[in-house]
Amino acid sequence: MPTTPAPSDRRAVFLDYDGTLAEQGVVPAAHVEAVRAVRENGHAVLLSTGRCASIVAPEVLDLLDGAVCSAGAHVRVGDALLRDERYPEELGRRAVEVLTAHEVPFVLEAPDALLCTPAMADWIRDRAKALPPAAAGTVGGGPLDLARAVRLPEDLACCSFAKISLWRSPVAVEQLAAEIGEEIAALPSSMSRVDGSAGELFLRHLDKAGGVQLAAEHLGLGMDATVGAGDGLNDLGMLRATGTSIAIEGAPASVLEAADLVVPGPEEAGLALAFERLGLL
Repeated sequence: MPTTPAPSDRRAVFLDYDGTLAEQGVVPAAHVEAVRAVRENGHAVLLSTGRCASIVAPEVLDLLDGAVCSAGAHVRVGDALLRDERYPEELGRRAVEVLTAHEVPFVLEAPDALLCTPAMADWIRDRAKALPPAAAGTVGGGPLDLARAVRLPEDLACCSFAKISLWRSPVAVEQLAAEIGEEIAALPSSMSRVDGSAGELFLRHLDKAGGVQLAAEHLGLGMDATVGAGDGLNDLGMLRATGTSIAIEGAPASVLEAADLVVPGPEEAGLALAFERLGLL
């Protein structure tokens, strides 16, 4: 029978999505069961993802106690919205102008929608057309989650958004960030391991670590009682900040070096193994 841990033993577990909790946007059944078991044992389990909330399937969010989304720009625990920070209006306009001038395919990520051009919307929807049937017990729709969130505003430069994702860019992501302004930082995309032209542009002063700290404080827990799990460079700050850190096999060397524990990816139910080793199950 699950037991409720003493207050001093309660943990808050923060999980990266793509490549950690989910594979290609789908959470395997073994991870679904493991997350439920950890929560039944009295611990909190939250997402910590570069994705905006609008492209995380509702059934995935329902599985968790909360989510740090948009690389720390949007933080929710239960029904409490702790942070919702967007690009300042003029900076957002500048970003759209720079990306458009370089003919970069991009999307603007907002908590309630994925904002893009019709051509980009067609590309996203095409990726979702040939999906195989979902395996029993899994949650998340893969590319379909992105397609469902797409909206086509009349003027992208007037939109409110938290982060930008881009694919097939003819210009280096770091160069784009520099042209937009010093307030912007760049990283390789957390949703693509194979396309070197994919990347993310986000507000420099925000990161997952700050979002995790905010959520932990709301839960009444210190950072020593937190566990972080991730596989990408955008997880590095979180892994260094959490009390216990988990990396996924195949992650960049700096991510592996920051981890207390290294486990296989979602296809081999690595998180279930990590939870067992940490005494959370």
